[in-house]
Amino acid sequence: MSRIKHNFLKLNELHASQSGAIAPIFGLMLMVVMIATGVSIDTARGNRISSMASSALDAAALAGAKALRLSEPTDAELTALVLDYFNTNFQQSSSNAAVYSISVVPNRQDHSVELVANIRVPTTIMAITGREHMDVTVNAAAVFDVKDVEVSMMLDVSGSMAGSKIEDLKAAAGDLIEILLPTDIPHSNRVAIAPFATAVNAGGLAASISNGVDSRGRSMPGRYTTCVTERPGAQAFTDASPSTAKLNRRSASCPVAEIQPLTNDLDVLGDAVDSLAASGMTAGHLGIAWASYLLSPNWSSVFSGDPPVAYDNTDFRKVAILMTDGMFNNYYENANGTSVTQARALCDSMKANGVTVYTVGFQVPEEVVPTLQYCATTPAHYYPAEDGAALRQTFKEIAKRLNGLRLSS
Repeated sequence: MSRIKHNFLKLNELHASQSGAIAPIFGLMLMVVMIATGVSIDTARGNRISSMASSALDAAALAGAKALRLSEPTDAELTALVLDYFNTNFQQSSSNAAVYSISVVPNRQDHSVELVANIRVPTTIMAITGREHMDVTVNAAAVFDVKDVEVSMMLDVSGSMAGSKIEDLKAAAGDLIEILLPTDIPHSNRVAIAPFATAVNAGGLAASISNGVDSRGRSMPGRYTTCVTERPGAQAFTDASPSTAKLNRRSASCPVAEIQPLTNDLDVLGDAVDSLAASGMTAGHLGIAWASYLLSPNWSSVFSGDPPVAYDNTDFRKVAILMTDGMFNNYYENANGTSVTQARALCDSMKANGVTVYTVGFQVPEEVVPTLQYCATTPAHYYPAEDGAALRQTFKEIAKRLNGLRLSS
């Protein structure tokens, strides 16, 4: 036998002697791959169930916080409510996972609730390793802000709001009032309304808060209109009492609808909204001034009934909603600057007093947007509305934000 043939036979023998070892090695590697795949699948499944449980627990926490604020349930009633919300939202999607404990920790002082749920998730492929389940823990917390709100709505009723737009505005304002002043829930919320156009109609208050002058600044004793305009001088952009600095009446043209001071009387507010009618120009800065005055404790002696609370009253939040559909193009005191200049100064004053300012542009020209964005407390407090449906949705969203129910970090 040649040396080459001999070596070839030896190689064949060596190959044959190793074939028996490869099969066990391959089987072991296959098992490792299967276990790794199983761990990956079961882990992903556990993460998905954890996400579902977290969403369900968030809903339960919000329901619990709202119940603490509105109905004062016992611990047992609160726990039952939370479990019902959680089970309804969770088991619809995850019937193969079992909740083996859930804790409910209420805080009745700040109307908040903390929840912890422990969930057992059965494994599939991982079970071959002896691990038959995974334990998942999810947490949630929610708070219902106990602060009530005083809200003033500056509403544009200038001529460009005629037709369907004024009806859309009435509907939107009505929605906000309905949400903020529910009849079945105890609250101290109040709403004021400041319609504006060429001027503001102060109604029976005009004589005591303003100087009686005509369009040329001439005194008009005994023939005063109720159309008030801005005030000149050092208090032009503040909310100082009118006993310190009176407003003027330099226009005989103003909305039919009068200002409505803060109230929670639904009939009074409903009548005020129903009285809105469109006509005139757009003196937006006057609307902003009155949105401020209607919230100001400095004007308490002016408004009969229940006047605005102090700025430092920590049980209340003060909020102004400034709505317009056009350019601020009408003003009277030239020394104060244009309507836009005055509007920005008045917004600065309101925000300095701690008033939260929302702004709403209803089909506004592009050049109006910067002023509305400037006046808003943050960029998130400015809302554009391109049609009536969007306007109503905007007012509803603002009202819901003011209700104070939120997830707590």
